[in-house]
Amino acid sequence: MPHPHLRLRLVALLAAASLLCPQDVRATPPASREEMAAFEADFTAGQASFDRGEYLAAVALWITAAARLPEVTPHRQHRLAVYQYVADAYARALTDEATLDALDAAVAALDAYCEGFTRAYGTETPLDPKIDRIRGDLRLRLDAARASRAQLDPVPGSQTRRPPPLAPGPAPRTWKGLTSGGVLVGGGVLIGLGLGAVALAAAGAIRGKDLEARFDDPANACDLAQPQGQCADLYADGQRTNAMAIAGAVMAPLLLAGGTTLLVLGLRRRAGTRHALAPALAPGFVGLRLGGRF
Repeated sequence: MPHPHLRLRLVALLAAASLLCPQDVRATPPASREEMAAFEADFTAGQASFDRGEYLAAVALWITAAARLPEVTPHRQHRLAVYQYVADAYARALTDEATLDALDAAVAALDAYCEGFTRAYGTETPLDPKIDRIRGDLRLRLDAARASRAQLDPVPGSQTRRPPPLAPGPAPRTWKGLTSGGVLVGGGVLIGLGLGAVALAAAGAIRGKDLEARFDDPANACDLAQPQGQCADLYADGQRTNAMAIAGAVMAPLLLAGGTTLLVLGLRRRAGTRHALAPALAPGFVGLRLGGRF
């Protein structure tokens, strides 16, 4: 959480910068007194939002404040301090329930700052480690969220395609034979993949709890706002493990349901009309129910 003395330091830096006269002032002039006053007002309003727990509102105000200062040497430390606060606010606001759009906006904002910093000062000047680490963690979560959405979204144009007409003659019997054999194999494969996804989600959940316990262990003295060393590694591993568990939890029911449907179709073809197979669903259970007529 940004502390009052840090804000006072930033104000002091602003006052000192207003007295500087850089050599490249005609190429890229520093902010005017009015712009710096507006910067201070936006920064203070963002601090108030952050203190109330309104982290995304604070981010919006801080990014607006930083945009008032060009990326030049007199304002380098001011913009760096603001984006350190922005990264910290994103880390607090974007929990595991964050939407894909929110993650996308956060990564885009931090990317824009890092790219502007590199253009202004060159690749030999390293990025701030805290900003770069939080940006990397958010990008991993964004990639996982996009992969999960891709599993749920239909293929573009699939609803407009018309199935090919069935050929006359023995073609229906050929398809029936494929259903009782090939479709059973396909159903078994999908169920196997679904069980694998269940195992993936369970492993991710167990691993995530272990990492969380190690991070929260008082012996490690980890700070969520700015983890260092081993704590930073635990935090990054936890983010990746959470993404793995979420992907497994999303994919498992889809694969199991698809595999069960294919098995029902194949077994109905093979069993004939005297027996009926239907899916049996219950909390924590997916299976088949067999019934017969006499």
